[in-house]
Amino acid sequence: MTTMEVESFLETFQTLVIASLTPEGEPHASTAPYVRLGNNFYILISTVAQHGRNLLSSDKVSLLFAEDESRCIQPFARKRVTIEARVSKVGRNEEDFLRAVERFKAHFDTDLVLSLTQMGDFHLFNLSPQSGSVVMGFGKAYRLDQNLEVLTQIMGQHQKGHSNG
Repeated sequence: MTTMEVESFLETFQTLVIASLTPEGEPHASTAPYVRLGNNFYILISTVAQHGRNLLSSDKVSLLFAEDESRCIQPFARKRVTIEARVSKVGRNEEDFLRAVERFKAHFDTDLVLSLTQMGDFHLFNLSPQSGSVVMGFGKAYRLDQNLEVLTQIMGQHQKGHSNG
């Protein structure tokens, strides 16, 4: 498994699955369109939505990119990348805000993106990878660093049976 293969896999997605924590500490899963600048993922979401409020109250999230089920040969070994990330809100006057909005306009409906950026409840969040993992099949699991570079293969023992005695 190479870092380039991880990058190629991530490029096939327009949305990410995000697991965040509610202000009460309860898990919440949702999706959002995203763009990337370097290794960072940017999402433009409303704080009226639960996931937007979550990102204002906790700076930890987990991101999931999973192979389309219709293309998946073996559900138990579904290809996927999981990334643990830190969240920061990007101010409208910051250079990254302008760069990310331009990237959103290039990848999605320009008029919609412009409209969303004018709404007071929509904010840009930077999701900065801290670590992660990639699974490309049975026996093909690897750890990722904060740069999404492949570090080491994840090795484990698979047991054929389970005995209680």
